[in-house]
Amino acid sequence: MKITAEEIKQKAITLFLDKGYNNVTIQDICDELHITKPTLYKCVSSKEDLILDLYDQTIEQLVKDTYKLVDSDSHLEQLLIIFSTLIKETKKYGYDLFSQMFIANLKENKRSFEMRKSLTKLCIIIIKKAQVNGEIHNHSSCETLYKALAYCFTGYEVMWCINKQSGFDEAFYLSMNALLDVDERYQELYKQFL
Repeated sequence: MKITAEEIKQKAITLFLDKGYNNVTIQDICDELHITKPTLYKCVSSKEDLILDLYDQTIEQLVKDTYKLVDSDSHLEQLLIIFSTLIKETKKYGYDLFSQMFIANLKENKRSFEMRKSLTKLCIIIIKKAQVNGEIHNHSSCETLYKALAYCFTGYEVMWCINKQSGFDEAFYLSMNALLDVDERYQELYKQFL
């Protein structure tokens, strides 16, 4: 039976979510998949490699499924849809896996937290349209605003992992409002994403 790296990742993530990252060994993953360690290591190089790209599928899906964004009433709402999707994914995987992803990247930059070009381009376009339509009043560079939002999001993720809290949604959305200088008509729009 031929096994793929994706099948190994999916089984490993299921085990990590069930038992906790530190409680799952490579041997546990192999046992679940009925494969040997050499077979596993042909597909993935280490246990931490199994969690380094948790956001990539979500981002790919967001960029592909733009119909959700087109159907929204405002450009600010489009940004809220994007970040609420990322928050849901973060919560789905939990602070245990995200803590491990942060740790792996602190040891050596594994590029898990770099800006993904497709999402960056999409958000820059949305921010520009929100500026033009008067939904946000911060007219700084759209790229700078997106980076500030992305790093703000990552900061909230880190604190969520450290404090092991239930969530950071509202705090992030309020920071987003402040950073973008959201027009008063849209100040409470984030509440529909809580």
